[in-house]
Amino acid sequence: MTTVKAVEDKLVIQQKKSDNTYLTPTKNMPGWYAGELLFVREVKIDCAVVFRALDNKLYSLNDEQLLNFKLL
Repeated sequence: MTTVKAVEDKLVIQQKKSDNTYLTPTKNMPGWYAGELLFVREVKIDCAVVFRALDNKLYSLNDEQLLNFKLL
């Protein structure tokens, strides 16, 4: 379980150390697989933009969607 604010805070810390920030689904859901890594590209006002290597697409996840993701 995470929020956009938590992702933003972690992203700022990781960027200062030149490290990447990742999310992973906590369980299998329609269209998502538990354990797959999603790279956090940026945080906007009400969503986190993540890159999914499985299909090479960007996704915008809001607070409600992020409830089923874990911040790494």
